[in-house]
Amino acid sequence: MKKQISQDAAREAVAVLDKLVASNDSIKKVVEKAVLCAEKMTNDEHKREKYASRMIIMHYSNLVAAGGGASAIPGLIPFVGPILSIFGVAALDAIIALKFELEMTLALSHLAGFNIDDQRERKIDFLLVCTSLEEAYDYDKEPSLKDIIDLAMSEFSTRELSKTLAKTLARVIVMMSCKRLTRYIPLVGIVIGASVNKVLSARTGRECWRALKHRKNANRCED
Repeated sequence: MKKQISQDAAREAVAVLDKLVASNDSIKKVVEKAVLCAEKMTNDEHKREKYASRMIIMHYSNLVAAGGGASAIPGLIPFVGPILSIFGVAALDAIIALKFELEMTLALSHLAGFNIDDQRERKIDFLLVCTSLEEAYDYDKEPSLKDIIDLAMSEFSTRELSKTLAKTLARVIVMMSCKRLTRYIPLVGIVIGASVNKVLSARTGRECWRALKHRKNANRCED
């Protein structure tokens, strides 16, 4: 049975994760580095963006993998008190993965030309990665990335986005926590945790990039 999380607790989880995410300046530097590397590979603008997105996804999926493997060792990663008090210790892997996956989505959003300094845009990006993760863990769930794009292009207020994000994030953390029981198996748990985290985060990155590109193209059509 899935754990029920109150709206207040879900909002607190969003606030804590927002603080854990790296600064926008450091995220932009990751993007700049990826773009510079891509420029050395090709003069084609479309290919440069494609290569840069792949490098960004690889960078963050490697960080997620390292976090997933390390968190299988009790006591190595400091507990994030406020979130763990809500979701339990089993949520530690989910917290670490979400931190880097949120940073990855913000980086991809910046690469796509969106303003990640804008709070509404930031919430849309957070919602995008949470929805993508929810689909990755729940195979029976109907695809909803298109709904997020429609939401982003609508007149929904930041407050309404916040409510939707809090509910989605709560579901994702519970879902991710339940799926990662292998972290309690010595050695094997470390290997499995790292590899699963990397594969899922790379998939999340690709899905988010696809959605961001779709949104970017839709914006161009409106202009």
